[in-house]
Amino acid sequence: MFKIVERTANYLKKLGVEDYDIYATEGKGTGVEVKEGEVDRIKASQTKGVAIRVVVDGRLGFAYTNDVSDDGIRIAIECAKENAKCSEPDDYSFSMPEKTTLDLKLSDEEYDSVPVEKKIELAKELEALALQFDSRVKRVRKAAFRDGKTTIYYYNSNDHNFSYTTTNYSLSILLAAEEAGDSQIGWDYQSSRFFHQLNPKLVAVTAAQNATELLGAKPIKTKRVPVIFKNTVFSELIETLSAAFLGNNVLRRKSLFADRLTHEIASPTLTIYDDPHHPEGSGSCPYDDEGVVTKRKAVVDRGVLKNFLVDIYSARKLGLKPTGNGIRASISSLPASGITNLIVERGALTLEEMVKTPEEVIVVTDAMGIHTVNPISGEFSIGISGIYYVDGRKVAPVTGMTVAGNMKELLKRITEVGADQKWLGNVCSPSVLVKELTVSGE
Repeated sequence: MFKIVERTANYLKKLGVEDYDIYATEGKGTGVEVKEGEVDRIKASQTKGVAIRVVVDGRLGFAYTNDVSDDGIRIAIECAKENAKCSEPDDYSFSMPEKTTLDLKLSDEEYDSVPVEKKIELAKELEALALQFDSRVKRVRKAAFRDGKTTIYYYNSNDHNFSYTTTNYSLSILLAAEEAGDSQIGWDYQSSRFFHQLNPKLVAVTAAQNATELLGAKPIKTKRVPVIFKNTVFSELIETLSAAFLGNNVLRRKSLFADRLTHEIASPTLTIYDDPHHPEGSGSCPYDDEGVVTKRKAVVDRGVLKNFLVDIYSARKLGLKPTGNGIRASISSLPASGITNLIVERGALTLEEMVKTPEEVIVVTDAMGIHTVNPISGEFSIGISGIYYVDGRKVAPVTGMTVAGNMKELLKRITEVGADQKWLGNVCSPSVLVKELTVSGE
């Protein structure tokens, strides 16, 4: 693949293109789904692609191709040049050579030697463990194994070039528990860079517990009460909220924190950082997708907004330095500001200890509609399920209830951050306790 990148650079030089960058990927992966002890679906994939950005007379042009033949590359270059003619002149620049400080193994050397039979066996084991855990677990809707290996190649007209390879494995399960005519859904997920770190028993047990503890759940009366968002739920909230920290959204005034840099936006108990060098993060990388060296940086430090996450373009427009957060959603996308690994710093209390902190509390174990949180206004209204506790004792499972409010208020009402961090994709969070929220039910 590197030879393809070299040829692409040579074509660009021959055509007199002085400012450009080339981003190429080569990847493969496997997906396995099992049901009732048998393989329900198996899929293997391989991908290659090249994306090209050119600047001609101050105008940016972009094109990509999955046809990496000489003709495919030439056509993509011509398309990029033509697209540049249609764009408005602007101030564009590309990254300069700089050495990364990342000292982290990003890929599993055993990836190519793990047989597909072992992957199928792991997915079957996941399903079996869930069904064995509790007799009330009646059906596993999907038990899945996924893996992927991707190599990134980059080269630009400033003679900046690098390549690196990453691997990722994941297990996920969706199941249903039943009792006395009631049915509840349970789900869990684990991802890891290394195959040997996958833990099917932990995933199976967690999903089964999530479902069985909600059996018999029903709404309770509307009340204003302390709320604990369990780690997976708060990870989803933070992932949605992360849009408000991104430079491109700040630039377009589509962030509720656009004018809040260096201001307090949350409780002093809350610290959030973006860490592209975390050993467990699926978004770890030595460079971002436009060649800027990555580094750990605080986003929120003890409640104070410290940094926006910016790519080269948004950094220049906002008068900031690039933070190594130029991310491409795919080969077909231009780089834009995004997260690498977004992490909520852990606290000292276990979930059990947090439950005992207030006189009464609702622990939200599942939420629907988190994606509807408005990153501009901060308004939200989400459906929740969970457990209602009084004096640390479980009173009843609850479902069919709603929590509504504004993220600005929610962040400032956080009184405790737990120690139970959990990864959900490239976002990691512990459970958090919010002083009071209105929970609507009967």
